[in-house]
Amino acid sequence: MISLERLIDALASLIETRGYHVTLSSTDTTALTPRRLLAPDCLLPVLMRVSEEIWKRRAGQISFGLAIEPDGDALCGQRLRAIHHAPLSLIVLCTDQAFQAVANPQGTITVEALERHAEALCGGTASQPATV
Repeated sequence: MISLERLIDALASLIETRGYHVTLSSTDTTALTPRRLLAPDCLLPVLMRVSEEIWKRRAGQISFGLAIEPDGDALCGQRLRAIHHAPLSLIVLCTDQAFQAVANPQGTITVEALERHAEALCGGTASQPATV
């Protein structure tokens, strides 16, 4: 299992070294700090689902073993609790691929663009069985 703090550190470094800037929308260009963006109750669950789907399309039905739970206080209504079956390097590479797909030429990524990309990739699929 990957430490979420280690994952957040690696992805924050990716954002900074690649020069990505994440904003809420094309009209609200206030950049979100990488640490806040990557919090388990912010966009991290979405980014991990998108990264997992990118890997599944390349390697078949291989799951990252995401533990994502509903959380009414989280930005997207979900909180990432753990990743059980994927190496950190693979997650960083797949996340970078997702960022490249939605970043404009200046490296700006809007949450709107990320949401559209996530819906296109993961719209009808779930990474784990739904709780009943």
